[in-house]
Amino acid sequence: MGSAKQSKKFQMLLIPFFATSHIAPFTDLAFHLAAARPDAVEVTLAVTPANASVVRSALARRGQPDDATAAVNVKTYAFPAVDGLPPGIENLSAIKGEDWLRINAAALNEGLMRPGQESLIREISPDAIITDMHFFWNVDVAADLGVPCTTFHVIGTFSTLAMSHMEGSFGILHI
Repeated sequence: MGSAKQSKKFQMLLIPFFATSHIAPFTDLAFHLAAARPDAVEVTLAVTPANASVVRSALARRGQPDDATAAVNVKTYAFPAVDGLPPGIENLSAIKGEDWLRINAAALNEGLMRPGQESLIREISPDAIITDMHFFWNVDVAADLGVPCTTFHVIGTFSTLAMSHMEGSFGILHI
């Protein structure tokens, strides 16, 4: 009598930037990845606590099935304390006036953001990562773990390819 083989689902981790305009496309991508192969793929979206409701709302609008095998998991990591930014303000859509500069500065600050994201990446131990282009350090984290990682630019494929080509051809660094 042979023992039943346990199959491990392919674990994908997606990490969007702190704006609904980034979270929504990442959520749609996560939904479609999970729905395409629910028996083989498990997708987790990593966001800060205040953005978890944005993801859950977007998933509800997409009609995420109640079937747990097709669900997108939502995991959170801490948003750092930022001078002048009230606690719980973690999305550009929640900003009034020039506070968006504080969120943007925090998001692009590897010293502030990398520890929380890296900790979550190591905890989840995914098989692949799709990170927002803002979080460029996640490519290095993934490389350290031997995990494939790609950046996702919500504006579209053409602009991503054009910027990559410019960077490679002309030494231009885009952030």
